[in-house]
Amino acid sequence: MTRTAMMALACGAAALAAGTVVANDNSNLIYNPGFEEVNPDNPSLPMGWGGFNVSPSDYVDINDPGAHVRSGSKSIRLRPSTGPSTAFQGFTTNVFMPDGSDLYDPDYVYLGGDVHVSGWYLVPEGETLANDLVALKLEFRREPPNFSIYASFEFPVDVSATNGQWHHFEVTVTDEDMLAVGDFPPYATSVSILPLRFFGGNYATDPLPQGTIYWDDLCYIQGDLPQGCNVADITAPFGVLDLADISAFVSGFTAQDPVADIAEPFGVWDLADISAFVGAFLEGCP
Repeated sequence: MTRTAMMALACGAAALAAGTVVANDNSNLIYNPGFEEVNPDNPSLPMGWGGFNVSPSDYVDINDPGAHVRSGSKSIRLRPSTGPSTAFQGFTTNVFMPDGSDLYDPDYVYLGGDVHVSGWYLVPEGETLANDLVALKLEFRREPPNFSIYASFEFPVDVSATNGQWHHFEVTVTDEDMLAVGDFPPYATSVSILPLRFFGGNYATDPLPQGTIYWDDLCYIQGDLPQGCNVADITAPFGVLDLADISAFVSGFTAQDPVADIAEPFGVWDLADISAFVGAFLEGCP
């Protein structure tokens, strides 16, 4: 099984078996990862997320003209900056819960296993990203009330056009990466998830940013990625090939989800994937 399929399995196989492709099962520690839940106190933002220099229209609904939504009815987008007030834009999990007891940032156990974050982004057909930093940033934060950043990592997205198609991404921060930061207790206990874009140039003289990016179905897990007995064992219970695996594969294949992209050429959902699944399913688990 490919690493991308393993990540998709970890984030969304349970949801796939239920007939949806939203990464929103119990293994995903991001609250509202598909942005479906609207903040009742601020309908211009998804629940569990804050915004930096974004407009209400950047919390996208599937009925909006020209909207791009991968699953469900909501997504978020970051448009190219046109002036200093939008030089930095982003959405973040680093906001307080309604009762003020904690932040929405997913929990992190220091050196408790690698952190894996995945999701999907789309650049509309005919557009490319250019002239600014567009990235997913992970900010490893200390225990409240400190909240200071212990370490942060930025992962720029591929600036190539996605031709209006959703593109899967995955990033990892290993225990070795954290050790390389140095030993500066108190240690991080949570991680802020921050899709962003930043223009550090001169608006009067430099080429302006280009391209719009949409984000959807994010996922955060810490620790080992689950593995089935073979490429057909893509949903729990692992070690057993049953109807749940068939349903998950069919749903994933239809939605072009990595969980069903199990044969070369990867990135293409075709007869080779179906043949690989059928062969592995008939072979059975040891």
